[in-house]
Amino acid sequence: MYKVSRQREWIYDYIQSHPDRHMSVEEIYEGLKAENREVSVATVYRNLKILQDENRIASLMLESGKQVFDKTCRPHDHLICTTCQKIFDLDMPYDRSIERKAEHQLHIPIESHSLVLYGTCADCLQKKGKV
Repeated sequence: MYKVSRQREWIYDYIQSHPDRHMSVEEIYEGLKAENREVSVATVYRNLKILQDENRIASLMLESGKQVFDKTCRPHDHLICTTCQKIFDLDMPYDRSIERKAEHQLHIPIESHSLVLYGTCADCLQKKGKV
């Protein structure tokens, strides 16, 4: 259990107040700075790790190597728009059968999985006139 910190609550509240965004450390830092919250980048990193340890937020590692943070902690999958790069949480049942199949094939315990689908989002399709 970690001691409660004002900066951690600022970070948590900032993530929760942007439910449709998956933000990087830098985006969170810049957002807090814009709200006149005095935190360092190191403080943001440290507190994001603690928030993950407490299962209050989750993270997603993108193919680019960039880590983004998600307010939704329950297991879920994502779609990344190949046009605008926006990340969407998928509201569909989390399929644990993938883990069971991998365990059977590899003969090792699987802790979790992350499924990321790629496609063009509705907004981008509309802009292209394809909807």
